[in-house]
Amino acid sequence: MSDFLGEEYNYEIFRRSETGFALFRTVAHAGDPMPDFTLPSLDGEEVTLSSLRGKPMMIEFGSIT
Repeated sequence: MSDFLGEEYNYEIFRRSETGFALFRTVAHAGDPMPDFTLPSLDGEEVTLSSLRGKPMMIEFGSIT
């Protein structure tokens, strides 16, 4: 067993979480179709994802912290 923050890591307590796995299957993954949503643009208009179908685009959600 390896040391983890100065203590021995207990591999026996790690178990697969069925609820966590079920949640993982419900979220969007790379390659999945995006759900339709609407966001405000910089000029105050609203942009809906479905209105951009067929146009090249990149969506980045992030923050500067």
